[in-house]
Amino acid sequence: MPRGYDTSRAQRSRRKLPYLFAGILLGLVLIFATCFAVTYRSIDELGHRDGTRSADVIIVLGAAVWPEQQPGSSLKARTERAIELYRGGHASHLILSGGLGHYPPEEAEVMRRLAVEAGIPSEVLFLEKESHSTWENLLGASEIMQQQRWDTALVVSDPFHMRRSLLMAEDIGFTAYASPAQDSPNHTVLRRRLFYTSREVFALWWYLIQGVGNTI
Repeated sequence: MPRGYDTSRAQRSRRKLPYLFAGILLGLVLIFATCFAVTYRSIDELGHRDGTRSADVIIVLGAAVWPEQQPGSSLKARTERAIELYRGGHASHLILSGGLGHYPPEEAEVMRRLAVEAGIPSEVLFLEKESHSTWENLLGASEIMQQQRWDTALVVSDPFHMRRSLLMAEDIGFTAYASPAQDSPNHTVLRRRLFYTSREVFALWWYLIQGVGNTI
């Protein structure tokens, strides 16, 4: 042992290590909890805001189709919201976006059926039936917008979905306004709202991380 080595001091330092690690861990947990709470609140607050205004087109983002070609509760709520907007004269056309999920047919096709049954003219409906994610929904919709020379869109989805959807629309390059389907059970049923909004926090983080990675 080196001359002058203070064994008692070394022992005290070793005893402090668990407290140091615990303090670091607690600090990380607090940072995570704060970031989660701030992101959750921003998602939830935007979901309560209705940015509905006149636009060139209404984009309806896809959601699950249930067995026997039945629309899932979220898909139904989103389509009904889009029908309401069309009847209110907010846009003259609709883009129904969503490909084939676990059950046929394509999400866009089920939305088309609901819209036509509600009296919406089939000629104002544009279907995008290849997408399987929010990014693909909006990218496919933007291609239709470019073909039709449309610049602005009302984006219809569940409230928890609006922040990431608008951010993606901005990144793709078109002007979008939020028109959330407030009647969706994913919003009106508290436990479902908590679950889906919490899940959306991580989806938004992942999208932002990917964006940062693409700029490096």
